[in-house]
Amino acid sequence: MNGVSRITTHDDVALITIRSQTSDQSLVGEIFNAFATANVVIDMISQTVPQGSTMDISFTTDSQSMVTVLTVINRIKEQYKQLKIMVTTNNCKVQLFGEEMRQMTGVASSAIQILLKNAIDIIMITTSEVDISFIISPSHHSNAIERLETLFDIKAEL
Repeated sequence: MNGVSRITTHDDVALITIRSQTSDQSLVGEIFNAFATANVVIDMISQTVPQGSTMDISFTTDSQSMVTVLTVINRIKEQYKQLKIMVTTNNCKVQLFGEEMRQMTGVASSAIQILLKNAIDIIMITTSEVDISFIISPSHHSNAIERLETLFDIKAEL
């Protein structure tokens, strides 16, 4: 029992970060509604705790959707000129899944430590009770998979 029963990967993931000069929660709803209306599938979502009037939201989607994503972002930016938007494509997502994570400590710590120990930059992390998802650069993808497979003694589903 090591906490991880499945490792999956996805290539060509786009990461979008929106820095807002307002911590107005209605803006978050409007942003995700705009993407839903445009039929853009959103995956990992991370929102920072508001710091004063500033808050960041990051999320991922398939890079194949970038034309639509950029169209939506431009519409949002027209309405909210204060937003700062960063988009990177060609990222890799590595996901660790395991029902055992609900009851175990140290799974995330072990995964993070092995990645950092091997100079694999972690761009973004999201978690739930049963999974840990990492966004990493494509140059580190093979090394990350190899290290995580060894750590958790399981073959990744590529």
